[in-house]
Amino acid sequence: MKQNSFSIKQQLTKLTTALLVILIMISYLAADLYGRRAARLSYDRLLAGATLQIAENISLINGVAVVDLPRSAFKTLALAPDDRVFYAVTDEDGELITGYNDLPFNAEGNDRPREETSIGPFNYRFYTQKYRGENIRFITMDQVLNDVAIKKRIRITLGQSVRAREALASEIRWKALQFVSFFFVLALLVVSLAIKMMLLPLKTLNKELGSRSPVDLTPLDLSVPDEVTPLVKTINHFMAQLNGTLDKLKQFTAIAAHQIRTPLAGLKSQAQNALEEQDSTIRRQQLQRVVESSDLLSETVSQLLMQAELEHRFRREVFGDVQLDELVKEVCRDVAVPALLNGIEVAYLGEGRFHLTGDQFALKQMIRNILENAIKYSDANGLVETNISRHEDGTIVLSVSDNGPGIPEDERPKVFEEFFRGTDSTKPGSGLGLSIAKEIANHHGADLHLLDNTPHGLVVEIHFKRSENA
Repeated sequence: MKQNSFSIKQQLTKLTTALLVILIMISYLAADLYGRRAARLSYDRLLAGATLQIAENISLINGVAVVDLPRSAFKTLALAPDDRVFYAVTDEDGELITGYNDLPFNAEGNDRPREETSIGPFNYRFYTQKYRGENIRFITMDQVLNDVAIKKRIRITLGQSVRAREALASEIRWKALQFVSFFFVLALLVVSLAIKMMLLPLKTLNKELGSRSPVDLTPLDLSVPDEVTPLVKTINHFMAQLNGTLDKLKQFTAIAAHQIRTPLAGLKSQAQNALEEQDSTIRRQQLQRVVESSDLLSETVSQLLMQAELEHRFRREVFGDVQLDELVKEVCRDVAVPALLNGIEVAYLGEGRFHLTGDQFALKQMIRNILENAIKYSDANGLVETNISRHEDGTIVLSVSDNGPGIPEDERPKVFEEFFRGTDSTKPGSGLGLSIAKEIANHHGADLHLLDNTPHGLVVEIHFKRSENA
């Protein structure tokens, strides 16, 4: 199945680049606002200074306002050589004393806010308005002239085009753009280097794993950051499990090869003897032993395949609701006919319904192995009984009893080992039945016990601790 993959380096680079772009845009906008404000304040001060100089050179003589325009005022505004200057001095009735007679004195129709400021006895305000085809920044100042008993109010209006202001704001904006561009490139280089250094442990880990031979499952011993340590621990844990599984597989394969090789050698020897034997009675006996050896080999191979299938199922945890009493009855019906052919009766004595959570396929194989083992070792005309009960603590107990020879006390721990055969065993077998049953019980958290039957025989009990009431 194809899986979507992604690059951590690319993801981090995209994220940091996006953040840097956002920061740079914010910085640029802030610089633009600062540039406009700085240019406005700078040239507004020039306008205010020039207006104050004009105001200081206006006097009232015999009730008539006399204006002596100072050259210094216009020299101040000449600091912006590309800008045009407009002025007007009017009386309180709006009559022009000197200057341009079409200036927007009242700034009517201007929807922009006007900034009002007071300096000493003077009160003035700024506003920007279209005049003669371009934006003009105006300042208007009202002044009261005194001459003995006469007071007269006059208004000074001074305007300057905004070319120099816009040029200054543009210069500040351009300088800011250069700075943030340099900062962007520098930050991107630093971030790229930082990402490369942060991902270096993963690259080292990849190189270490890639250079190993397929059979090298020793733990990784690398100095890695805390964030990568859980990954290294998980890999080491996985390799330890895999190493254990491979060792177990090697051991099992060696034992299985020996167990299969032995009946094959016997089968070949018996077949050769039968070919050379002239006596028909002896030849028939030898051929019978060939059949028995073939059956034993078939049983061994079947048990080995079943064990491999169970190992696969154990890894997948194929659990579900199992009605144990119905499962036991089904297995009893399956083995009842072959058992009767050997003169052995199989009986189920349980009552009620018993449910548990488990792998039905594996549990069925466990019950079959135990029942077949009990039938194999039961005496002629014997009885194999199965029963299910529930303890007060909720534990479900499955028991299988027979009247065979039983198992000596000192051999009981060994019967769960693979391919173990009892010293007094006269029945052919693979030695895997009880071993597989024990593995299945352990997988379900159950305990498997071997007890003596009365007057003789064996009782196999499986205690399911993780049981659910019906």
